[in-house]
Amino acid sequence: MLRDIGLRLLIGLVVAALIQVAVPDEFFLSFGSQPLLQMLVILVIAIPMYICSTGSIPVAAVLMMKGLSPGAALVMLMAGPAVNLASILVVHKSMGRRFTAIYLMTIVGFAVLFGLLLNATGINFTTGVQDACCMNPSALPSTFKIVCATVLTLLIIFALMMKFFSKFTTNKPSDPNVTVYRVEDMHCSHCEAAVVRAVEEMPGVENAKASASANTLTIKGPATEEVIRAAVEGVGYTFKGKI
Repeated sequence: MLRDIGLRLLIGLVVAALIQVAVPDEFFLSFGSQPLLQMLVILVIAIPMYICSTGSIPVAAVLMMKGLSPGAALVMLMAGPAVNLASILVVHKSMGRRFTAIYLMTIVGFAVLFGLLLNATGINFTTGVQDACCMNPSALPSTFKIVCATVLTLLIIFALMMKFFSKFTTNKPSDPNVTVYRVEDMHCSHCEAAVVRAVEEMPGVENAKASASANTLTIKGPATEEVIRAAVEGVGYTFKGKI
């Protein structure tokens, strides 16, 4: 699992640390404590860029400490990974303009609805978030927290090293009808599914399997490299050729 999410989690923690230092306290309260306005601002930020579902969790926690409402944080966690520009382009190419509009309105609408319902409960999550992120200046991290942080750090380093070295240890397929290609910019299972769906529609492809952790695409069938390249690049991913 850490081989798949370790890098994104690490990026999320680094971004959260930068936000914690750079963004003034109670920054989002400058919007007049209007939860709906905060949600719209978060959507404007989240939709154009790719926000990984794993990396967005520490970012949401830090933003709440800066005055973001719990409902707006929920909107970022729900809508951010689902309606980024890459996802929109893939859905538009596969399903068409009408379905893409329905897709966007459904996700954004229900994210805002559940965000407003969460704010309506009146539950104060800020105190719990501050305690979890060690924001209390009078208390040092406990031994248990230090141990957990150390173990998580070591596991992430180990997972990233395994992922890095796996690029150089890819086994050649024994079946002459199977070809392995290198495809970059895949980050999650949704990316894998998008690539597989695109190439399986091409002539000469009997079966396809993608791996985001290894950056590979395994094709069974007589399809040419040019056909596979066109399919992969057509959905927005980087095709590097045969391994």
